[in-house]
Amino acid sequence: MSVRSARAVLAQVLPILGLAVLILGPMAIAVNRLWAVTGTSPIIAVIGLSPSGLLALRTATGLATVAAAATVACGVPVAFALAAMGDPWRRRLRAVIALPFVCPSIVAAVGFLALIDLTGEVGYTVRNWTAWQNAGPGSVLLLIAMVWFNLSLAVRVVEPSVARADPRYLEQLRLLPEGKTLLGRLRAWWFPLLGPGLTAAAGLTFTFAFTSFALVRWLAPSALTIEVLLAEQGSGAGIPGYRVDLSKLVLGAAVAQAIVLLLAVSFVNAMQRRHRFAMDAASSERVRAGLASGVWGQPILRWSLVWGAAGFAVLPLALVAVASFRIRTSEGWKFSLDGWRRALEGDAGGVTLMEAFWATLQTASMTVAIALPAGWYLATQVHRAEREGRVKLARGLAVLAMVPLVVSGVMVGLGTLLGLLRLAPGWLTSPWLLPVAHATLVLPIVVRVMLPAMRRLKPDFEACAATLGIGPWRRFALVRWPMLRPAAVVAAGLALAFSLGEFGASWILVRSTNASTLSVLVDAWLARPGFDPTTRPAAMAVAVVLGLVTMVLMLLLERWREDRVHGGL
Repeated sequence: MSVRSARAVLAQVLPILGLAVLILGPMAIAVNRLWAVTGTSPIIAVIGLSPSGLLALRTATGLATVAAAATVACGVPVAFALAAMGDPWRRRLRAVIALPFVCPSIVAAVGFLALIDLTGEVGYTVRNWTAWQNAGPGSVLLLIAMVWFNLSLAVRVVEPSVARADPRYLEQLRLLPEGKTLLGRLRAWWFPLLGPGLTAAAGLTFTFAFTSFALVRWLAPSALTIEVLLAEQGSGAGIPGYRVDLSKLVLGAAVAQAIVLLLAVSFVNAMQRRHRFAMDAASSERVRAGLASGVWGQPILRWSLVWGAAGFAVLPLALVAVASFRIRTSEGWKFSLDGWRRALEGDAGGVTLMEAFWATLQTASMTVAIALPAGWYLATQVHRAEREGRVKLARGLAVLAMVPLVVSGVMVGLGTLLGLLRLAPGWLTSPWLLPVAHATLVLPIVVRVMLPAMRRLKPDFEACAATLGIGPWRRFALVRWPMLRPAAVVAAGLALAFSLGEFGASWILVRSTNASTLSVLVDAWLARPGFDPTTRPAAMAVAVVLGLVTMVLMLLLERWREDRVHGGL
């Protein structure tokens, strides 16, 4: 091997190794520390999981499974109704329905808390409903919130596929024996068209619901899930000679969670590879005409479904704004600015709203500065391996990019904290601590947005530019960047939005550092004693700011978003 080729290999391998350390490091450090403290291997810890750990695993799996099934069941009719509508209302309402997906989970939690407060006795009765005995009071409300949070996943998978499907294929199928019955049409047309995408959306919903922390913490506080167990017990784990049983519990729970998520993510990847729409796209008018010939031709049904979904998406967010002005008094309720004033002033020695806002914005910007180049590079390497026919390398890099989905936010925060306490305690005060943790979590989003865009690139354009003597940097600026710019803007915006509202890793790290974020500030206000009537409105005020920033960002991103069949983003 020549010196030049060796340098080229190192230039390609070293960044990948660095990304592997960034992605796998937190989980590996946490497992290694807990293994050293307990003297128990991870597999033995999983097999010997305590009754509380098994209960947490069953509860988290059950809630996530029900949430995934309910999300798909609710999302499919909304997607069909949306596909039957014309622009500009289709695009506008689709953006509104997508708002909950980028809404910070802590904002979603306080939104449903505000709904309970405003509905009075009915709301408190609903909050006490239990899905099953071990799920605890509030689990029904928690499931509703999970469906609200993930509904746009099913809509964004189904609606583009239906909106591009030429109805003439279905008309021809009706002439065949297989297409005479509804079951036959479902089996021969709709299941192949939508099945893989819907199961991928269900898998993603399962993943997000399984690792939900803020929603469980505030809507069903008595429910014990794996994420709650890791967050509440993890701070006392990994200490030599102290509560070895606790460290063993956390080790087993963390590895069990990783195994479940690994299976879910592998399933999602397999379904997304199968979710392709190879046929030529039909015109919007032809699709709408085809849908109008069936049940979706009824305007009342179509508009009630879509506007109902849009109202369902907006209602909890709107109630957060209303609740920020409602103050409890001895005579009832009154509207006042006291909650906003309290949030802006902070408590004695506490963090003010604006201090947390600027700190959160700084953290999110630094996250994008790390995640966008890293995700771009990783997506480029996957695409290059695919073009060169190195299938195993491409799949290995794709799995590496998806690993953060297997590690929850709480586990990333816990692994980072344990690693720094052992290796470099001084780094706990670094301003890059939270951005690096957030970048690890949002990296799959960047890769998932950039990779399909790169696959759609025509290599002929860059080849023509090369034959004209244009150098690699000018080819990038004149050819590659203009084609990838919309995807890069969407990826950066989604990374920014998710970093703004990230709660799990922030909740772990902020308690041990001097950092502050808006999501943790909302949690801190909610955790204060309820005898002060301004604490709940102050939490709502902070949530309003956080929710507005992320939702305005999402609406701005909608103009850059392309209609993608797969990916769900």
